[in-house]
Amino acid sequence: MTFTIAIDNRDRMQTVEVAAAALLLPLSAAMLSPWSGHSTSRDKRIDWLRGLAMVCVIVDHSRRSSLLSWFSYQRLWVVTAAEVFVVLSGIVLGMVYGARLMRYGIVPMTQRLLRRAGLLYFSFIAVTLSVLGLALIGVDTSAVATWDPTAMTWFLDPQTMTAANWRDLALLRFGPWPFEIIALYVCLVLVAVPCLIALRVAGWRTVLAASWAVYGWYWLSPRGVTGAEFEVTFPLLAWQLLFVHGIVIGYHRDHLAALAARCPRPLSIAVAATSVGFMAFALSNPSGTGPWWLRWRLVSPEAFSALYERYFSLSDLGLGRLLNLAVALPTGYAILAWRRLSVVITPLQELLATLGQRSLAAFVLHVYGLILLAHLPDSDQLWTNTLMQILLIGGIAAVLGWRRVPESAKELVPRRADPIAA
Repeated sequence: MTFTIAIDNRDRMQTVEVAAAALLLPLSAAMLSPWSGHSTSRDKRIDWLRGLAMVCVIVDHSRRSSLLSWFSYQRLWVVTAAEVFVVLSGIVLGMVYGARLMRYGIVPMTQRLLRRAGLLYFSFIAVTLSVLGLALIGVDTSAVATWDPTAMTWFLDPQTMTAANWRDLALLRFGPWPFEIIALYVCLVLVAVPCLIALRVAGWRTVLAASWAVYGWYWLSPRGVTGAEFEVTFPLLAWQLLFVHGIVIGYHRDHLAALAARCPRPLSIAVAATSVGFMAFALSNPSGTGPWWLRWRLVSPEAFSALYERYFSLSDLGLGRLLNLAVALPTGYAILAWRRLSVVITPLQELLATLGQRSLAAFVLHVYGLILLAHLPDSDQLWTNTLMQILLIGGIAAVLGWRRVPESAKELVPRRADPIAA
């Protein structure tokens, strides 16, 4: 099924067709409408969503039961912070580097993307080496150690490292487990180069068709392509689907903004209704924690487990999870746009914007925060764990230069930000 919308009757060549199978029409329609034509500007609510995802990452990686953990992991929807980061990073990359491609050409765009991939690569190496250095001087770094039983040996005792171990490190195969998703981003940024060139030369249909073909190939024959540990959770052949769709959305932001302006009201209602349905399903998760009002039984535990395994796999990006993401992100965006919530949001907006705009630095700092947290006494008290997590989140934001937003700054305004901050 295909939706066709004429953007300009004087130029049929600018007609935008959005394939329903892409699953991200609601996302593009809801999140691109306020964007201007300036290539380096974006709605601050994008940063808020990224910042909120970063908060969830910190809470989940701390592995402490708290008031925050009740809501941080697949509680309101069957969506995690990882999917949010990948899609939004793709959108901003497509917007910024797509404009650079059109303005300066292929070579300058490629050079900038390769520099960005290099920054992510050396960040991964530097963080891993610093953790190895801590282990070398006797600091217990087991809280962030790689999961592989063999690699864990040299990770906790760097003096035992061999040439093969150093090679694996250079190839990003192993690192601190909370930081391994950065290796995925290195690969995705490299993938963005041919993706953007193909968008300009062959068009979005070819790019999306190729992305879905790779995704389908993975489902028929699951495999990793890098040999890295991050592919156990984030297999590149599957997760490229989210990033490529984000790039396409960002690249065609102007056409999609026009589409969003003409989005029929029934579609918005359908997105909201579907989002509520996914929320009811997520709240029926039998393994969820929290009080009784967060533990629904609209779906039996047996039915939930069967549906989750078949349609909502995290590592394989099941189709149910993709559809859930397609309606959850615009719903979250719409909630942030609700002015009646400004009293609640305003005190947090600068904190979330800081974490969202400087996600790479936040990812780096949270690794050391987790090591510090692991050296504090274990606690089964919700309030104690909640306080620890809040202090960790606030401390990271403070190091990144967070300052409380003035009371008068209640309007959402575009601001400059890195195209990919994580």
